[in-house]
Amino acid sequence: MSAPSADPASVNLRPWLGQMRPFAGLMALGILLNLIALASSVGLIALSGWFLSAAALAGTSAATAATFNFLLPSAGVRGFAITRTAGRYGERVASHEGTLRLLSRLRRHLYQAIEPLSPTALQRYGSSDLMARLTADVDALDNLYLRVVTPSIVAMGIIVLCGVVIGVFVPAIGIFAALALAISGTLGPWLAWRRGHRLSHHWQALDTDLRARLLERLPALSELLLYGRWQPETEALLDAQRERDQQELALAGLWGRSQLLSQVLLGLTITGVLAMAAWWSVNRDLSPTLIALMGLSVMGAFEAIAMLPQAWQNLGRIQRAAGRLDELTERVPSIAFPAESRAIPDDNGLEIRDLDVRFADGTRALSEFSLTLAPGEHFALLGPSGGGKTTLLNTLVRFVPPTSGSILLGGVPLEQLDEATLRASMAVAPQETHLFVASYRDNLKLGNPAAGDDELYELLQALDLTGWLDDQPDGLDSYPDEGGSSLSGGQLKRFGIARALLSRAPILLLDEPTEGLDERTARRVLATIRARAGSRTLLMITHHAGGLEQLDRIGIMDEGQLLEVGPPQALLENLDSRFSALQQQIVL
Repeated sequence: MSAPSADPASVNLRPWLGQMRPFAGLMALGILLNLIALASSVGLIALSGWFLSAAALAGTSAATAATFNFLLPSAGVRGFAITRTAGRYGERVASHEGTLRLLSRLRRHLYQAIEPLSPTALQRYGSSDLMARLTADVDALDNLYLRVVTPSIVAMGIIVLCGVVIGVFVPAIGIFAALALAISGTLGPWLAWRRGHRLSHHWQALDTDLRARLLERLPALSELLLYGRWQPETEALLDAQRERDQQELALAGLWGRSQLLSQVLLGLTITGVLAMAAWWSVNRDLSPTLIALMGLSVMGAFEAIAMLPQAWQNLGRIQRAAGRLDELTERVPSIAFPAESRAIPDDNGLEIRDLDVRFADGTRALSEFSLTLAPGEHFALLGPSGGGKTTLLNTLVRFVPPTSGSILLGGVPLEQLDEATLRASMAVAPQETHLFVASYRDNLKLGNPAAGDDELYELLQALDLTGWLDDQPDGLDSYPDEGGSSLSGGQLKRFGIARALLSRAPILLLDEPTEGLDERTARRVLATIRARAGSRTLLMITHHAGGLEQLDRIGIMDEGQLLEVGPPQALLENLDSRFSALQQQIVL
C-alpha cells in the first residue's frame, strides 16, 4: 500500500506547470489551434443559421431572391468547415507532440530526482509503489495540460469571442451573452471541483493501490498457487477493484449532474439571448435573421464550456498524483558525492575506524566497528543473521550513511571520492541478484563489457553452471524469466558472483556467497572466488563457517560489534575462540 499523501486541495501545482516552460511555444500553438477550431465551429453553426434564415426570408419574394448573394455566405460556410478540420488536425498534432515531450521531461525529471537516493532510501516505498508513481501518477499529471489548462484557456477565449460577435450587432446582448457564458463556465466547473476533487483524489488512491497490489502479487503467482492462497488474494483484488469502481460510479454520477446543470444553463442563456434579440428586432432595427445567428453562437460556445466540469472534477486525481511525486522529488539524498574525487586511492586496502550506524528509529546496527584489510587480503566476516554484516557492506558502498566514524579506501576517505571512482573501485555480489530483461551474456557483461565468450564459459564452468547453461535453448543468448525465476536460488547466487568476479574492480565485496549451496558446490565456489580474486582485496560476509580455512583472516561479529579477528588456523587452535566453536559444531 502506498503512503498517504497530502490533502489534494493543498498541493501546489505551480512547479509542475513550470515543467511545461521548455515546450511553451508548442503548447501555445496547440491552444491557439484548438481555439481556432472551436471558433470555426461556432462561426460555422452561426453563419449556417443566419444563411438559412436569410435565404428563407429572401425567398418570400422574387425581387429579394434575385438580389440575394448566395455565393459569399456559402463560401464562408465552406471556409469555416475547412478551417475547423485543419485546426482540429493541427491541434491534435501540436498538443500531443507537446504532451509526449512533457511526459518525457517529467519522467526524466523524476529519474534525476530519485537516482541520487540510495536503494536504502527507496526501500520505504517498495518496487510496486515506485512503479505506480512513475507510470500511473505521471500519466495523471500529464493530463494537467491536455485536460485542464487547454480547455480552460480555450473556453475563456470562446466566451470573449462569442460576446464580441454578438456585441457587434447589439452590444447589450453581447455583454449579457458573455456574462451568462462566463457564469456557466465558472459555476459548473467550480461545483464539479468542489464536490469532485476529493472523490477523484480517492479514486486515484484506490487505483494506485490496486496497481501496486497487482504488481506485488503477480510475480508471486507460483507461490500463491502452491500454498492455496491465490483464491483469497483474487477475492481481495476483486474487492479492491469493486471499491474503485464504486468510486468511479460516484464520479460518473457527478459528471452526469454537471452535464445536466450545463444544459440547464445553456437553455437559460439561449432563452435570454433569443428573448433580447426578439425584443430588439421588434422595437429596434435588428434584422430577424440575426436572431438565429445569436442563438446558435451561444449554442456553439457551449461546446467549449461543456468540457470544463469533467476537467475540473478530475483535478483531484492530478493533485494527488502531484503530491505523491512531490514526495519523491523533494527528498534530500542522505549521501552526497563530490563532483570530482579530491584524491586518488594509493592501493586497494580498506580501513574502517570506529564506525557507528544508527537507523531513523534509533536502532544501532553497527557499534564502534573497526577493521583494517591490507591490499590483496582475503577476509571473511562471520556472524548470525541480523548481526550487522549487510549493513556494513551497504555502508562500504555508501548506500547507508554512517552516524560516526570513517572508512578509508587506499588511505582516502570515501567522502572524498566521486561516485564513478567509488563504483569502479568495488565489485559487489549482493544477497539478491537482479537479472535485467536482456540475454544472459549481457547480464554477465555488466561486470565487464569487454569480457569475451571464452572467459564467460570458463568462469561459468568454474562455478558449476555449465549444466544449467546447456539446458538453455540459445545458450548465453537466452533470456531469463521475470525476476530470474528460471534459475534456482543457488544458480542465481552463482550468476551474481560470476558477474562480480568478471569485474576488474580492485575490491570484491560478496554477501553470503555460499547461501543455498550444498557443501561440495560451496567449497568449489569458494575456491573459484579465491583464485579469481587473486591480488584483489576480498571481503566476504557470511554466517557459514565451512570452507573458510584457506582465507588470510576471519572475523566474528554480532550485534554490530567485531568480537574477534585472526588467521583461521590460529583461531582453530584456540579452543576458546568463537570460530573454533563454530567449526566443532560443523564436525558434530
